[in-house]
Amino acid sequence: MPRLTETRALRAKLPKKGTKFDWCSEVRTFGARYTPGSRTWVVYPRCTNGIRVMIALGAVGVLPFEGPPHRPGARDLAIAAITAARRGEDPRVAIGQANAPEGLTLAEVWQAYADAGFPKLKGTGRKRASTIKRDTDRYNYRIKPMLGGEAVSRIDTARVRRWLDTIEADGQRNHSLVLLKSLLSFAASRNLATTQAIAISAQKSKEMQNFYTTDELVRLDAAMVELMREKPERRMGFAALRLLLLTGARKGQILSLRWSDVDLKHGVLALEKDKTSENRRDILLLPEAVAILKGLPRRSSSFVFPADSKSGHTVNIEKHLNDAVERAGVNLHRIHDLRHSFASAAIRTGTSLYVTGQLLGHKQATTTQRYAHLEHDVAREALERIAKAIGG
Repeated sequence: MPRLTETRALRAKLPKKGTKFDWCSEVRTFGARYTPGSRTWVVYPRCTNGIRVMIALGAVGVLPFEGPPHRPGARDLAIAAITAARRGEDPRVAIGQANAPEGLTLAEVWQAYADAGFPKLKGTGRKRASTIKRDTDRYNYRIKPMLGGEAVSRIDTARVRRWLDTIEADGQRNHSLVLLKSLLSFAASRNLATTQAIAISAQKSKEMQNFYTTDELVRLDAAMVELMREKPERRMGFAALRLLLLTGARKGQILSLRWSDVDLKHGVLALEKDKTSENRRDILLLPEAVAILKGLPRRSSSFVFPADSKSGHTVNIEKHLNDAVERAGVNLHRIHDLRHSFASAAIRTGTSLYVTGQLLGHKQATTTQRYAHLEHDVAREALERIAKAIGG
């Protein structure tokens, strides 16, 4: 049998129908497959279980017969596949490793992560749609431009530090680092690539606790009521803000609220899933909150706060908060600080940390500990009252 070469494969006459093979005399089970319209390098190794698998390596004339280590040819890939099959390993994996000796790129790992449905690294669940969107934006804008094309095996601590130096904001550096390390962990856990330990830890998020005082909350709520009357075309946004103020709920929970989640009779919002778990969560409603919901128009949308586009729900109410803050004459804080203010008001009225955590939907008691200093302030005020009573 003459030696198989690229010239021979290119000159071989193609069959008018069916398939014809030209096997190599030096590397058994490696050859060229000819059909009426194609010439393809193939390998047909026998695995340890006795099963043989036909694997296409690439087109003749496109994939060279042989090549250097960093760009192996068809014969090189065939040898890698045959060797792996004899060892009981997957020949396709061996071909992939031979094609990319440094392993997958970070972009390829991201694609594998997306194909897997964005799984959580702990447990068996998958990330929520809102989290996937944030991660996707963060990957596209922060990670992909500088690291997407790099082999995962080459991403080390020094490379990550140089990348982080290009990101200005502390919060963005933290979030981007967490996502990058998650992708590396995903690659390692699925045996997709060899990864290096990254000796950089994300900094603990700053506990930005801007609270509105009880008096400021009263003025802010009054301002929202006035604006709802004066600007009926914007009442939905102000109504959403009032619900945030009166429930301590997260912005996403209120804005994505569906009418099917609302139980006005019992004064409860029955959410299908909570942010921190896949479990249901009930948010209790004050009579004022029930009145707000009863006063909202019910449209064809299933959402309580439908988007103007008539598809999906409202996502941005920052301008409404800006206007309410200006009307009330108080400082502008983040929308999430309405949740902190709700917790602050609860504790200052004597509500325990445990009950406050239940109202906020905290799964871990340690999460509510951020408000412990407020409880101490309340206790100190009580202690001072006791001291005055004893002292006359």
